[in-house]
Amino acid sequence: MTHNIVQYEGQLSSEVRIQLLDLLKVVSLANLGQRNDLKKLCGIALELLDNAQRYNSAGEVSFEWRIEGNDLVVLIRNRAAREDAERLIQTVKDINAMSPEQVTAAFRAQLTNEQFGAKGGAGLGMLQIAKKTGSKLEASCHVTEAGEFVCTSRVAAPLS
Repeated sequence: MTHNIVQYEGQLSSEVRIQLLDLLKVVSLANLGQRNDLKKLCGIALELLDNAQRYNSAGEVSFEWRIEGNDLVVLIRNRAAREDAERLIQTVKDINAMSPEQVTAAFRAQLTNEQFGAKGGAGLGMLQIAKKTGSKLEASCHVTEAGEFVCTSRVAAPLS
């Protein structure tokens, strides 16, 4: 696979998200060719961008999509409230402890869950990524000197 990268840093709005997804579709087609899983791969970016937009406390994000060897790596970084940062870490930890069958069952259960918060918060997007890719998710958060939580989510999806 050729090495390529798409990066974006700045404000994240619905319009920006749509434009980024259009760009990723073109980039993935140009660099990966006709594949049956292009929609799935772009779906990873969509879920991470959607989560970042929903939970972002400062408006700006850092987004990266790159092909690295035989993996698609998608990374997003945004500021979040403490409770959202803690929920992200716990959700990823819980999902990574599940078998593929448990991920599928949890995904189905969340589809019928009526306990969503004002911003969602049920972990459905992360479950969907895990279900689609079969990959382990990564998430980390650190606190800045100003007391803000900066969260990074990373997914490496195999392209083979």
